[in-house]
Amino acid sequence: MTTQSKSRRNWRTAVAAVEFAVVLPPVVLLILGSLDVARVFAIQHTLQEASMNGCRIYTLGDMTQQQAIDAVDQSMAEKGLTGYTITFDPPLKSDIEDDLEPVTVAVQMPYDSFGLGLQSILGGSAITAQSILPADLLGAAMAAGTSGGP
Repeated sequence: MTTQSKSRRNWRTAVAAVEFAVVLPPVVLLILGSLDVARVFAIQHTLQEASMNGCRIYTLGDMTQQQAIDAVDQSMAEKGLTGYTITFDPPLKSDIEDDLEPVTVAVQMPYDSFGLGLQSILGGSAITAQSILPADLLGAAMAAGTSGGP
């Protein structure tokens, strides 16, 4: 009788091991996928903040495009992110002709530069954030005109 109960215990242990082996890979993929999705959301938020910071500076008449690039670089460096590209529309600061003209700053980062291992699924794609604000050429000119004299 003890041999029969011992063999039953061994059989149950073997079944548990097989069940564990079957369940483990999907659970690990689910956890890794969740971490990857959370990282994508965090990076999307960082890209949005960086594009907004750059756009605020780029829209001001008395600021340069390099200052906008520096603002984006600083936002991205605070989070330790590299490998992104910045796009301005209009591409040159001198191309902004009218006050309140829409100005766009986009920051794009390829998924391959930050993914946790699911690049084969999302490889080649990128995350993009863009901000659009109206140009503030008159406000900057008025501030420069009123601050210089008594």
